[in-house]
Amino acid sequence: MLNADALKQLSQLKTDIRSSKEFAEGRVRGSNGKFGFVELEDGREAFLPPNEMERVFPGDRVRVSLTEEKKGKLSAELDTLIESQLDYLVGQYVQRGQGHFIQPSQNGLSRWIFLPPKARGKAQPGEFIACKINRHPFKDGRAQAKVETVIGKPDIPGIEHAYVVAQFKLPEQFGQPAQAQAQEISAQLAEVISERQDLSELGFATIDAESTRDMDDALAVTTRNEGWTLHIAIADPSSVIETGSPLDKEAFERAHSQYLPGETLPMLPRNLCENLFSLVPGELRPALVVHIDINTDGSLGESRYEFAAIRSQHKLSYIQVSQFIEGDESAVPEEQKQSLRNLAAVFEARSAYRANHSQAMEDRPDYEIHLDDKRKIARIEKQERNIAQRMVEEAMLATNISIGGKLAELQQGCFSVHLGFREERMGEVRSLLKELLPEHAEQDLGELPNYLALVKYLESHGDAQMQNLLSVLKRMLRPGQLDNKAGAHLGLGLEAYATATSPIRKYNDLHNHRVLRAAQQDGPAAALGDEQIEALQDSLTRGRQANRALEQWLYAQFMQDKVGQAFSGKITLVNGAGLGVRLDEFGIDGFVRLNGDKKNLPNFDGKHLTLTYNEQSYQLEQTISVKVSSVDVDKRRISLELLPETSANEMAIEK
Repeated sequence: MLNADALKQLSQLKTDIRSSKEFAEGRVRGSNGKFGFVELEDGREAFLPPNEMERVFPGDRVRVSLTEEKKGKLSAELDTLIESQLDYLVGQYVQRGQGHFIQPSQNGLSRWIFLPPKARGKAQPGEFIACKINRHPFKDGRAQAKVETVIGKPDIPGIEHAYVVAQFKLPEQFGQPAQAQAQEISAQLAEVISERQDLSELGFATIDAESTRDMDDALAVTTRNEGWTLHIAIADPSSVIETGSPLDKEAFERAHSQYLPGETLPMLPRNLCENLFSLVPGELRPALVVHIDINTDGSLGESRYEFAAIRSQHKLSYIQVSQFIEGDESAVPEEQKQSLRNLAAVFEARSAYRANHSQAMEDRPDYEIHLDDKRKIARIEKQERNIAQRMVEEAMLATNISIGGKLAELQQGCFSVHLGFREERMGEVRSLLKELLPEHAEQDLGELPNYLALVKYLESHGDAQMQNLLSVLKRMLRPGQLDNKAGAHLGLGLEAYATATSPIRKYNDLHNHRVLRAAQQDGPAAALGDEQIEALQDSLTRGRQANRALEQWLYAQFMQDKVGQAFSGKITLVNGAGLGVRLDEFGIDGFVRLNGDKKNLPNFDGKHLTLTYNEQSYQLEQTISVKVSSVDVDKRRISLELLPETSANEMAIEK
């Protein structure tokens, strides 16, 4: 037994060893294996071995001690759990012998979590379940969970939708207070409309997809001596849904209408967004009407807005309007023809103007997913964007530019900003530019004129090197974000931008209507604080992730019977392991793994994002031929193989 002096010496030795170590804080990042990493606050990354990764979850904030391994790489040992945000899991109930577990679907969490007997409820092995974490593994590596909800069996129709809704906690049902408020709105709208000027004589019509029911804007275009006036009537839920009311709180929680394959989770109850607020033809509706003068050169002139009432004349489809613009005079009603001709002229002028003064958006095809009675993908239709869609988009863009400018003057609103390149990638950006375009390398690329000048130069030079540079630089851009302060939108090439054309689908648009109303009435509007902006942004991000997760699951199922078939596709990702490819026919992503043969590894240039394999060079946006080699539905992975062009053509003929 150690005496007091020996214990004291041992304690001092531990203190000395501890004081000689380097400690740091960071967040845990999982992997596809049992190991993980800690992303340190100073930008470094430390390897977390499997025995340590067993004690934490991805996303945990931890304090670690660091050891430098070979070639300067860091290894981490856990010291303190500072924070754990993971308290909810969805996955499949699995049983192995006497052990019962949830196999989670969270990225980076590649281990099963134990379900104690009293925590299983009525769940059965094989079912999909949602669980609450009730024991963190930091102490001994033994995490535990409790079943909260049984989502369903894997073979029931629509289980993929139910699973994703549970996984991302997407709200489905409206609470009783919100439903009660919704029932009172019909009478309130009648009173609002009775007090407003009727602007129906301007000749408004909606232009949407044939299936659209939540019609939130209608258009009319009249001529004037110096060009045209674009009139946009926008549905006006702000007239009766007050800030802080039950409907407002639920709309804020949702942030936007969620459009999943085969299903819509609306921001407002369906009777409101598809009926009472929707600009249904022949029905008088309250609206925010924006009038924008557009000059013959495409520049925006004066604009003004008013809260009025309108009656849409017709519900026109994109197909009808496109047919009319392309020469079919019988495609649309007579009273809409001149307005549509004017809209086409506005589109031509605005497109040319923006091509010279801001940025044009990429014109990529849409892919419409059709589900069968089991809610699996029956077919995917590739749809090139037609002239009507581009005309409407240009009109909405002009409206949001106008509204963005007015809100910037008011110094209040919810703005869409895009700040250009990621701060942590600026070193790579400047290195590339010093090599290829030194005259742009020292410019402040966070300033709109400098950023625009760079992009315009690259777009105007069609050689492969400049086009690849443009593709590489786009991968280093930040995502767009919401902000309660006006800022540049570099992605669109604009000084200020704020959306206002979809208030029955997007909460930030609803808020901007309230700001405009308050300004008209010379009163203050309730501002969105930083925390509210962050919450809206988180909801939007979660919605995009949910849509992507569901699509990837359905895509993997859809591609199972296409193993061995050949397709053409564009390269969307280049890394040391291989190529990410988006199939032209379906818009589905797969991966070509090229690093499996250690005797024939690809040569990856991480600076220029090019890869050389078997004397062939590959880069972003390049069209290549591939074959589907395998599909793993459980992991949502579609594996592809490179094909010579001749083989691809032969297989396409066989199909």
